[in-house]
Amino acid sequence: MSWLTNLFSGGVDKVVSSVGGAIDELVTSDEERLQLKVKMQKELNSFKLAQLESLAKYDAEVTSRHKADMVSDSWLSKNIRPLALAFLTVATVVLAYLTIFILPVEKVTLIEPWQELLKILLITAYGFYFGSRGIEKFRSIGLKKKNDNALG
Repeated sequence: MSWLTNLFSGGVDKVVSSVGGAIDELVTSDEERLQLKVKMQKELNSFKLAQLESLAKYDAEVTSRHKADMVSDSWLSKNIRPLALAFLTVATVVLAYLTIFILPVEKVTLIEPWQELLKILLITAYGFYFGSRGIEKFRSIGLKKKNDNALG
């Protein structure tokens, strides 16, 4: 989550500091300068808070989608993520084997664009599948510790 926040707000601090420099040049009294800087900082804080709320809402939507999939009676909806991961893994292994042992160099150049696409999909699938599992486990461990501390 922090990398996504940094992606969208990383440049905001630079903008605020440059605007702060412009304020220093335009405003003559120290009191006015401090008031403007405080207002700018409040705006920055409200922007960051809105980003965090948006990310929390997004995470809640993804979680609710996962829960809905698991409640469904459809075998496919419950197993689509593991099946996609297995397909991408098998496709990568087969493609690697073909490019190393079977295909001549001329044919390998024809499948290079597909290798790039497959690489991106595989990284995304592994990151989502295992990354979200890890986050869920850390959250459950944290909640368990909170509950244990509250009870004990």
